[in-house]
Amino acid sequence: MSTVDAVVDAVVEIAPDLRAALAETRGTKSGRNPSGDQQSGADRALDDLFYEALAALDGVGEFASEERDGVEDVGEGFSVAIDPLDGSSNLRSNTTVGAILAVYDADLPASGEDLLAGMVLVFGPATTLTVAADGEATEHVLDDGEIVDSSPVSLTDAEDVWGLAGGPDEWSDSVTAFADDLYHRAKLRYTGAMVADVQHLLAIGGIVGYPAQRSRPDGVLRLQYESNPVAYLVECAGGAASTGDQRILDVEPSELHERIPTFFGTQSLIDELEERIGE
Repeated sequence: MSTVDAVVDAVVEIAPDLRAALAETRGTKSGRNPSGDQQSGADRALDDLFYEALAALDGVGEFASEERDGVEDVGEGFSVAIDPLDGSSNLRSNTTVGAILAVYDADLPASGEDLLAGMVLVFGPATTLTVAADGEATEHVLDDGEIVDSSPVSLTDAEDVWGLAGGPDEWSDSVTAFADDLYHRAKLRYTGAMVADVQHLLAIGGIVGYPAQRSRPDGVLRLQYESNPVAYLVECAGGAASTGDQRILDVEPSELHERIPTFFGTQSLIDELEERIGE
């Protein structure tokens, strides 16, 4: 069994425990994470569950998480980087949350070109795990710790939905102009959880983005365990991912918790984005 397969099996097996931990810890607080974001009790609980399941796998040598200061040396082999709970602000409203995982064939921090797999786990009406590996993307439906259905994921060329984090008071003039144009061409969808936005994108087509903001000039998403694995997934599904002027998977990392502006979408909309806001 490959390391990627072992990671998939481990995530499938612990998915019920992760969902149960969300219910048990919803609404609890736990200080701030290494990136300075508010940390919930659910963030810590899911991080612990992922660590116990993944760090013990043969073939995993490094483990890193949004909730941990540095890289954990757990053996020899590939590197796993995770966001154990994406969309924790949605816990209060009981809306979609999930997790993001990356498997790299390199020490962390690593380039997107070193990715072996990108995965998105979504707790919605159904629990799904979408896995990108070997140039293909597959969505697995999970139930009681098992895969009960699987289907290939292919991003449509449609430009039906859009959503950008922040607002005109935070965006550059070029992003504001692009958003105003999108408003008249597509339906606005923004959930507060990147995994849910991407799930919408993969099902319907369009563009979702997390641009540089005046209060956050580097953007809001972390390269190692958010932007890179989802960019890889979107590309494997036939879409594209960009910082606004550069392919995300070509970005050379500088540190573990580095943030970058991030956009995912159909190729045509990413091309238009780069023409309109790229330097």
